[in-house]
Amino acid sequence: MPSLPDPTIIILDLPPKTFVGINLTSFNSSPNFHGITRLPEGLHFVYTGTDASLSIRHGRWLNIEQPRPSSQSYVLRWNTDLEHLDLLPSDGATARDVLRSVPELQRRGLVDYSTLRSANANLQADQSKTTVDPWPRLTSHVSPRLLSRVLKPAASTDTASQSWSLTSTSSAPGDTEHIPGLSASEAASVLSPSANLDLLPVDLKQTWPDDAIGRDRTEKARDRSWYLGHLISTLSAAGNGTEEVSQRLAAGEVLGELQFTFLMVLTLANYSCLEQWKRLLSVLFTCRTALVEAEAYFVQVVKVLREQLGRVEDVEGGLFEMGDEMGSRWLRQLLRTFRGNVVEMGAQEVKKALEELDVWLGEEYGWEDEKNLLRKGMVQLEDGEMVEVQVDGWDEEEEMGEYAPVIVET
Repeated sequence: MPSLPDPTIIILDLPPKTFVGINLTSFNSSPNFHGITRLPEGLHFVYTGTDASLSIRHGRWLNIEQPRPSSQSYVLRWNTDLEHLDLLPSDGATARDVLRSVPELQRRGLVDYSTLRSANANLQADQSKTTVDPWPRLTSHVSPRLLSRVLKPAASTDTASQSWSLTSTSSAPGDTEHIPGLSASEAASVLSPSANLDLLPVDLKQTWPDDAIGRDRTEKARDRSWYLGHLISTLSAAGNGTEEVSQRLAAGEVLGELQFTFLMVLTLANYSCLEQWKRLLSVLFTCRTALVEAEAYFVQVVKVLREQLGRVEDVEGGLFEMGDEMGSRWLRQLLRTFRGNVVEMGAQEVKKALEELDVWLGEEYGWEDEKNLLRKGMVQLEDGEMVEVQVDGWDEEEEMGEYAPVIVET
């Protein structure tokens, strides 16, 4: 098959003014736009929509592998009926013909990836984005194995073209709206048979083994270290067409799913991925004993979250209201719980990473250092009367009062 001198994505028949994105860069296409060249090694995400804000977005992950005996190229064609990009077989006649016309395309229709990214960053008046591409850091744990598990690509003999697709409406069965008379999995199939996401089945209502009773169940409900290990073991075992892997690689895949779900919220506004991202954070940031047993892992968790929070403003209006106390309350509470666990368990390296995150949150969004905040105490009124006041949700966060855990001995 003819090959391009550099890894390239060629796009055919794309209507002008179509919303197009690659990784963190998005734009409206021009009549002469025919693709992107000089792609760096690694996984890339291409997504489109007929409108930047109102339409359903369709996306496709592509893998640029290096080193290769020859450069890798993908040929995509706009499907007018379905309003998305189809991947053409790399060994098909159309793809071969297109690749033969590359010299002409390079003169007038292909844009360098770095040039496109820099131009987009300049339009956003953010010069920091022109120097270092954040995409590799945001996808550092995302792997072809993870994408194959979550997105289940259709069987193909075209081994030269690895890709995985999804849309804004793709959903894990548990996140699909309830339809009377149909189970969650049946509803997902009815809505879109190819849109199911095989995300990790995280159930925050039961984070203990089935045979746990009494105090053991209570402790594992408060400390989700066992449950995190259970999720890692689930990924480590062979299944769903994937090979068995080590616990270390499986643990990295949990971080990969945390990154994958965040990016699908950022680029596609996918609701199910947002819910899964929050669920995974809820598991990771409520672990206690695991903080000591795998401290380096949780340092990575904090670093992954820091990279992600640095991109929340990429979405128009912000992914969520980080500067507003109510809009970001769920995250503030989760970090507060995690901070207490880190101090309690003496995880010094995690504490250091968390302090760096706290400093950044204070500088970027005005979050106060909660170590210096009084959350419950006595206040004297103008008439001299003393009353006790507390921050909303204090009992729940500290597991006091009506929220105190009840241990049932059996």
